[in-house]
Amino acid sequence: MAYEGLSLLEFQRRYNSQEACLQAIAEARWPRGFICPHCQHNDGYRLSKRRAIQCTLCRRQTSITAGTLFHKSKTPLISWFWLIFLMSQDKGGISTKRAAALLDLHYSTAWFMMHKLREAMAVRQNGHLLSGLVEIDEAHLGGKAKGKRAGGTNKKQVCVVVERLNRQAGDAVLIVLPDRSGEALKTAVASVLEPMTHIRTDGLPKNSMLHGLAAKLNMDTIGKNYDEQGALENVDRVISLLRRFLMGTYHQYCSRAHLQRFLNEFAFRFNRRYKWSELFDRTLSAAALCPPVQYAAIS
Repeated sequence: MAYEGLSLLEFQRRYNSQEACLQAIAEARWPRGFICPHCQHNDGYRLSKRRAIQCTLCRRQTSITAGTLFHKSKTPLISWFWLIFLMSQDKGGISTKRAAALLDLHYSTAWFMMHKLREAMAVRQNGHLLSGLVEIDEAHLGGKAKGKRAGGTNKKQVCVVVERLNRQAGDAVLIVLPDRSGEALKTAVASVLEPMTHIRTDGLPKNSMLHGLAAKLNMDTIGKNYDEQGALENVDRVISLLRRFLMGTYHQYCSRAHLQRFLNEFAFRFNRRYKWSELFDRTLSAAALCPPVQYAAIS
């Protein structure tokens, strides 16, 4: 589908009714036109009094929202669209409390909707592999650990992988590690890299486990204080932006149970930062193509 920029006034004018939202979901779900999931026929027509399209061949009816993130949601689609707009139009996103107040939603309803959208963002990015030259480092998120060094056991450890494009950052992937072992790091990195990728990282001994994954592994010994133009300037910049996002919007580093979804949201916006005006359409497309998410899966 063709993505386009959308100002606030244009958004308000375009999606001011349930019917307009349904039409947008249908176009995002079937960008080349309706295809019947039952007989694969490529023609159908809207039923004016239902959220459905009827196939002209087999006469089966297909719900527009069935099989999407909006499946069986009791929240009006207009509220869903406003939430997508608010989450996608600011680099810092929006907090649950603020979104709930703006959209006149119960806090728990807004919380569930936002986590569902983060799941859709993750599905959209699944299978996206980084290549070329990448920088890898670990971020330790959490409060200060009394009596422990940075990265103590009460902190959450995140593997941050960023493409390096002529000293500029390309796409990024962020993964919460289950433990501090080199094997956990190797598994995480292997899941997001294409073969023959060149890796640049610091000189920590456990990073040597990445040798088997890289066409070339450059492990630089880097002191605690070093120039940001050094070996890992891009990954350091991404970690700094991540901390600002979490602390600036949520005033915390978020619980381990939900942290990966917040990282997915951050990476989704970061990887599309040069197409910022298209982010609403891209997020809507992710939601329309994402299977339903149950509360039990994210609670």
